[in-house]
Amino acid sequence: MNTQNLEDIVGQLGDVPLFQVFSAEELNLILPYFEIRTFEVSTTLFEEGDRGDYVCIVLEGTIDIRKESLSGNQKISAKFGHGSIMGEMAIIDHYPRSTTAKVTANSRLLILKRENFETLIEEAPQLAVRFLREIARMLSLRLRRTSGRFSDIF
Repeated sequence: MNTQNLEDIVGQLGDVPLFQVFSAEELNLILPYFEIRTFEVSTTLFEEGDRGDYVCIVLEGTIDIRKESLSGNQKISAKFGHGSIMGEMAIIDHYPRSTTAKVTANSRLLILKRENFETLIEEAPQLAVRFLREIARMLSLRLRRTSGRFSDIF
């Protein structure tokens, strides 16, 4: 990531909850472990059952998260836009993807591969722990919301 891109990205991350715990200086240290990729409408980022090895943060665009129902149909379970994180379980566990992610508006994503995260752990463990703690916090919030939805059903 060149210096110009790095400065632009740091500016865009101010309202992304995952990165709000980091100072601008810390973001400059952590961002080189990420890559920026663009995707066009209808691109499938990953499919349910795929081997997962990266996490994505949406900088621009929208992504539908789909889950296959018991009847075999895909249902939209979430829509993600700027600042959303998806695929985060892939850098924590080694299980297949639990959902399918499809681009619904041209998108620009910040991507962290598992191997780069493992390098971050070795080279900047305190930053890696804080990043992982924020992922855990976000997973906890999602689980609480899901639990609330299930209580509405039953």
